[in-house]
Amino acid sequence: MGTLAWLTLALGLLAAYPVARFAVRGWRFRAGLTVRAVIVGQVAGLAFILAWCLISPRPDLGGAGWFAIALASLALPLALGDALQSSGGLRAVSIVLASVIGVAGVGAGALTLPQTLATATVAGKAVPVTEETLTDGAQLTIHVPPTASGFAARDAHLFVPPGWLRNPSTTRPVVEMMMGQPGSPNLGATLDALHALGGERLDDAPFILVVDQLGNIKANPPCSDTSAGKLDTYLSKDVPDWIRGNLPVSGDRLDWAIAGYSHGGECAAYLGAKHPNVWANVVSISGPDKPGEHRPIYTRDTYYGGSQSAFEATWPANILASTRYPEKMTGIFVAGALDPHFRPQVEATATAAEKAGWKVTYWAVPDSTHTQALQPGLKTAYNQLIGGWVASGAVVATGDRFLCSSDQTARACGLTQASAVAGTVAIADLSVLAVFLGAQLLLFFRRGRRLRADAA
Repeated sequence: MGTLAWLTLALGLLAAYPVARFAVRGWRFRAGLTVRAVIVGQVAGLAFILAWCLISPRPDLGGAGWFAIALASLALPLALGDALQSSGGLRAVSIVLASVIGVAGVGAGALTLPQTLATATVAGKAVPVTEETLTDGAQLTIHVPPTASGFAARDAHLFVPPGWLRNPSTTRPVVEMMMGQPGSPNLGATLDALHALGGERLDDAPFILVVDQLGNIKANPPCSDTSAGKLDTYLSKDVPDWIRGNLPVSGDRLDWAIAGYSHGGECAAYLGAKHPNVWANVVSISGPDKPGEHRPIYTRDTYYGGSQSAFEATWPANILASTRYPEKMTGIFVAGALDPHFRPQVEATATAAEKAGWKVTYWAVPDSTHTQALQPGLKTAYNQLIGGWVASGAVVATGDRFLCSSDQTARACGLTQASAVAGTVAIADLSVLAVFLGAQLLLFFRRGRRLRADAA
């Protein structure tokens, strides 16, 4: 049980004494003041909860906390009413009890309310928490300093998942993503794929950072460290170091993925094969089997000083064949079934990964060309990765919100919870009043019989 659950239980136990005192006093016709105090306290508590749900961006985070606040607004008037209507030692006991209940109620509010209002800050930037961002997530433009590599990369783009915005005190897995050549490091394909998976997967998504591995839209450098720039150092050190220092991500390599499309797919396969200590998950969509595969002689002579051995040492299949890997490595390889040029290369890399002991998924997207494989490939990859992370506990599924369905917005969820609290309170208060009034009625008739008996 969490702290809030223990506080709620404590409030319930603390309320037992004044409830018992109220019942005894109700039987003796002396609880009218307490009844009015309880009703006023409950109405004030419910009005406060409703107002807070209307102004806070994440009212659904209140959850059971709303019941704790409502319970405090019941227990405190009971204890205060008992203190006002008691004397001697019993009054002292009720005053102490009211004080303890007040402290517990403030504690419940302190645990419940701040998280519904907390602003979300990522990479030093304040992310607006609105109905839109809580539904679709947020996008940020990021500059990743090339501290170790000196590589002049264009700005990256970060996707902040809506599920994390609901509770920014948690960590998430992370995907480092690269687009093709020519291309730009934008989130377009990633967002299309995530939205195609539906709201629940979107909530459970990782942080996704689309980075630039080209330098400019016309460049076509290998992803290793060459005369074109220290791409390997930038992508395997500078970017991961920036992620660790600026994003609330898990530190477990099982929760890290490197992904890419086309040129980015070859880079992802190369980097994942070479740096299994950084990424346990690799996604390559329509990726070549070597850098500059359409002009291998030019690539060898331009970037590797004419050394065939240096060139071949960067081919993903060769790295896979010569490296011992940790027990858990996952590779997702996708190509278009109508892509005769790159599909065999993707199959060859997938086969090499499987021989190296990776858990491999390979899919040839039906009726799809090189470019048409991108969106379904990302959709499949993200669905598999997110599903695994939810199952492992790296992502706490946000669909299991207290009293709410998975498709409700934060505001609708909060109002659902407030309505449940109001209904519970109304039933409790009406029950108390019914018992009180029933007791008064019984005593009225009993006294009437006594008076008639005396008169007779």
